[in-house]
Amino acid sequence: MGTHAAILVGLTLYACVMLAVSMFWMTRVKKATDYLVAGRGLPWWILLGTITATSIGTGVVIGASGLAYQHGWAGCAYPLGLGLGTLLVGLFYAVMRRHRFITLCEEIACYYGGNRVVLEVSNLSLFVSQLCWLTVQIMGGGDVLGVVTGWNPKLCVLLAGLIVAVISIPGGLRTVVYTDFVQALILLGGFGVLIWSSLMHTGGLAGLRQAVPAPYNSFLGMASYGRWKVAGLIVVMILSVVADPNRRLTMYGARSEKGIRWGMAAAGLIVMLFSVVVGIIGMYVFTLNAHLSKADQALPWLVIHALPPWLAALVVVAVTSAIFSSANGSAAAAGTFFVRHVYPLMTGRQPDRPLELVRRTLVCAFVLSTVLALYTGGIVDFVVKFLPLTMSGLAVIILLGRFWNRATWQGALAALAVTPAVALTVMFIPSQAQLWNNPTIPATLAGLLVHVVVSLLTPGTKRSLEEVACALSHERRTIEEDLPRAKQSSELAHLVRRPTWKRPRAAAGPQIELIS
Repeated sequence: MGTHAAILVGLTLYACVMLAVSMFWMTRVKKATDYLVAGRGLPWWILLGTITATSIGTGVVIGASGLAYQHGWAGCAYPLGLGLGTLLVGLFYAVMRRHRFITLCEEIACYYGGNRVVLEVSNLSLFVSQLCWLTVQIMGGGDVLGVVTGWNPKLCVLLAGLIVAVISIPGGLRTVVYTDFVQALILLGGFGVLIWSSLMHTGGLAGLRQAVPAPYNSFLGMASYGRWKVAGLIVVMILSVVADPNRRLTMYGARSEKGIRWGMAAAGLIVMLFSVVVGIIGMYVFTLNAHLSKADQALPWLVIHALPPWLAALVVVAVTSAIFSSANGSAAAAGTFFVRHVYPLMTGRQPDRPLELVRRTLVCAFVLSTVLALYTGGIVDFVVKFLPLTMSGLAVIILLGRFWNRATWQGALAALAVTPAVALTVMFIPSQAQLWNNPTIPATLAGLLVHVVVSLLTPGTKRSLEEVACALSHERRTIEEDLPRAKQSSELAHLVRRPTWKRPRAAAGPQIELIS
């Protein structure tokens, strides 16, 4: 059997297994919380598998391996930052599970006294970010399919979008996490075999070191890629995890805080160790072919031109697992944001049939992201340019909101406004771009400074996190219990008559009108 035939057989089997798992869990989705947060009953080992698979997505297996092909151990910076961010979020944010949130926006709102402006700006930014991340994953899937099949690249992008949609839409988060667990096993097994094969052919790490340019072997490839670029990429990845609604969604669906802490800490360590795998693969491809026209094609080229058919099929299935697991998570987060926040913002009410609405939303999201994937360039460049515009500001307000009691909603809005402005300035002014190399660092520093200054100049938040969390819990009852519109009105009327929290005497800015 030839390489192409073996790969197609492997992909077909993979797609059938994932579809079977998806349909199995679809039949067990009875209400919105089953679809949106997996019934809040995920054990730690499922968290470990799904977070590992989600972290090692297109940016790692395609983008970071391409960076390693160009700059050696610099390719490790991408997964190293993701793993470190995952570890830190697990250790310091697991406590948020006790408030039974559905979205990261709810958590952000609690940090800032339930301010509606902060809530809605964060909501729209995060919703758009998940659509963009979904686009990145579809781009990666299309690249892999294009190389291994030889089909038209645009057709491959369309197929990648269709495959991910068919797997992720039926069963929601419950489908995503269980398919991710299977995909994590495939991913780690496939790349484990590939690393063993690569080192056998190069004479181990010592032989690989001799076969690549000397700057490749410097610490994190800094001599080849540059210190600021490496540091900026690590910071970008850490901030992206802090402000990642996908990981938060998985956390909110966990069975316990302890499970979150252990699952995310272990997943972070695995992703950091995987950074070594990425570096070896990229440099191994360089030893075989130092003249690829596009760095992102390093791993696909290896699969087609240098591996035996059985190993090529295993690696392609592993790569596909990595890409599609991340895409599934981004899709689940985007659907949840739309149902919980975007739809009520547009219509002024909660949805009557949240399950039906979220599935329709995901269909539209996949169509939009697939179209964007057809016209977007390199993966690493896309991530580096996009993230500072949205995720830097969100990460700033999440960090200060969590660890600084004096943070105010005015400071949060100032940070959300300043970070993209600084990032765009660095991007489009050549002298600044040359000075900083990466807009994330100056954007984040400016956001932190502005947030602190404005917060110190404005009144402190009057409402506690617990008060806002309680009010949000009552507000989302209509979604969690799938109440019809008439029942929603009755429930809300009851809550108005018997409020569960006191309105502050002097509210600092516009507040969420939750239940009174």
